[in-house]
Amino acid sequence: MFLLYITGAYRTTPTSFLQVVTDLQPLHLQIQQEATYACLARARSSSNFFTLTFSPADYESKSSGIHIHSHNFLLQNQISFAENHRDSVAKAIYTDGSKTNEGTGSAYCILENYGIIASWQGKLDHSNSVFQAGILAIKMAIEAASSLHRPIKIWTDSLSSLMAILNPKSHHSMV
Repeated sequence: MFLLYITGAYRTTPTSFLQVVTDLQPLHLQIQQEATYACLARARSSSNFFTLTFSPADYESKSSGIHIHSHNFLLQNQISFAENHRDSVAKAIYTDGSKTNEGTGSAYCILENYGIIASWQGKLDHSNSVFQAGILAIKMAIEAASSLHRPIKIWTDSLSSLMAILNPKSHHSMV
């Protein structure tokens, strides 16, 4: 009856046609969809929707953020937006994340004496964003640099990643 009132159609119009015209799915499907979402997102448990199985591990979860006092989180001397800060002692690590029609990917390379001494490339799922690719490249570069035991400089073109790193209230798990 509600679909008839919404559309102003005749009472003999089939309900399935009215659902297509109004882009409203049947109520029982909407309820199943909401229940699946609640199990997956809120209860963090696997759920089935007809023949599809959804697992919470396939989706990013909200992180609790960092637990340090904000006065200890001053990164003015650690992150610089200025160019030409070359330091011959520090290793230069260049990162990039990108997304094209072919997919999403991220990479880093470590340079020494203008030669690549180490590199990494990762292919992400097509549903991942450029931000996630950029953050992943920075994270992997930091992990690789931790074994170098010397100063490093990470060069990135991802302003959104740097702004997320500078935000002490960021809830993104990789940040």
